[in-house]
Amino acid sequence: MQPYELAAEVKPSERQLNWQKTEFYGFINFGLATVVNGEWTDGTVNPLNFQPDEFDEAEWVTFFKDAGFKGMVLNVKHHDGFCLWASDICSYSVAASENWETDDRDIVRRLSDECRRQGLKFGIAISPLDRHSKLYGSGELYNEYFKKLLREVLTNYGEFFCVRFDGLAEPDKKGNVQEYDWRGYYEVVRECQPGAVITLVGPDVRWYGNEWGVIRENEWSVVPERYSIYHAIDAPDEPDKKKRRKEEKYELDLGSRKAIKKESDFIWYPCEVCVSLRDRWYYHKDDEYTAKTKDKLIKLYLKTVGANCALMIGVPPMKNGKFSNMDMQILKAFGYDLKHHYAYRVSQIGAMEASSTLSDEYAAANLLDKDENLTWRPAEGDAEPELIITLSEKDMFDRVVLQEHIANGQHVESFEVYLDDGSGKFKRVYKGGVIGYKRIVKLNPIEVTRVKVKITSYRGRLELESVTMY
Repeated sequence: MQPYELAAEVKPSERQLNWQKTEFYGFINFGLATVVNGEWTDGTVNPLNFQPDEFDEAEWVTFFKDAGFKGMVLNVKHHDGFCLWASDICSYSVAASENWETDDRDIVRRLSDECRRQGLKFGIAISPLDRHSKLYGSGELYNEYFKKLLREVLTNYGEFFCVRFDGLAEPDKKGNVQEYDWRGYYEVVRECQPGAVITLVGPDVRWYGNEWGVIRENEWSVVPERYSIYHAIDAPDEPDKKKRRKEEKYELDLGSRKAIKKESDFIWYPCEVCVSLRDRWYYHKDDEYTAKTKDKLIKLYLKTVGANCALMIGVPPMKNGKFSNMDMQILKAFGYDLKHHYAYRVSQIGAMEASSTLSDEYAAANLLDKDENLTWRPAEGDAEPELIITLSEKDMFDRVVLQEHIANGQHVESFEVYLDDGSGKFKRVYKGGVIGYKRIVKLNPIEVTRVKVKITSYRGRLELESVTMY
């Protein structure tokens, strides 16, 4: 088989598929760094200083839902070692925040329970770097300690949709270098949270490589196996592999036929883009001028979620446990726009036809149905299959959303969109590459009577899940 044919056979795991459907989620960095107005601390800040007296978990989760987020990721232990759960293993935790007058200081419990009550997915981020623990730098002793911490937080707080590992390491005060037992950490996650994807430094989801939202024009979920995190963690200091991992960040193409022509092994390794609402990840009052506008967030959403990636936005709370009014206004306005941009499905008033259909089971009309298991497949041999939506009345829209049925892999390599404004002739208005889980085509608003989507190149068994105009 040709490399592109092998790539077409690769499918996501159930956990990867569920993560992809989450699409857009918020990331919270909150702790002693917030208290001292920093991004990091040295692990010596007294937990008594942590007093978020106005923290209200219901308010946090409601705000995230209003912003359009489908999940919340909480950084439960940053590099300073301070734990946001009431740990029986680590004394440097919220349990020691005795000046915070509340009956329940366990932030992880309060947020995970509230997310479950309000129907928001919950996940955690955690760093193995620990500037507080005296075991850090001891090798296996520290790894066993960290795995105990992991097991504790992963077993006592319900189901998580993701576990995000920070990979930063540094020597301890004596110059000892701590070697992280990544495979051991992954085993604990798989055992305790089998439905959670492992991200950033993980085998399920890859980090794009920057924190500014600058992404590739075509982002493939299927990439050569050599990009797997295991190559980096098994031989971190091997020059060739280290160089290859570094170069991945700057390669403009990871999955096209040209890029994979010499490859033979492939993995499903989709992309997460992470960007903070402000320039920094923790709250700083002097960061307010850097906050992204609603319009900038809309553009970011289109080029990430709308281009086969997932998007995670950092939203930092203040030290009192509240979110900045400005941040809330921006994100709530964004969430309002997001909801209304995708509320009215113009395609509902249309009829779908295809240049060919594999069988009645895969009829083109399935694409107008919200059931993700009803799909369209063209007949074998249809090299450039076409779909035409004929509206029952002229209507206006500015977005075409296309989705592949990625449970069976990623196949579209390029496509085109044409519009008929009532003249009886089609005019091409968009030419794109991959579709994957989702491709949002943003157009200038125009009244049309017909829409044509032409798949100009694909690999394997093409299967589309939906074509929708909004």
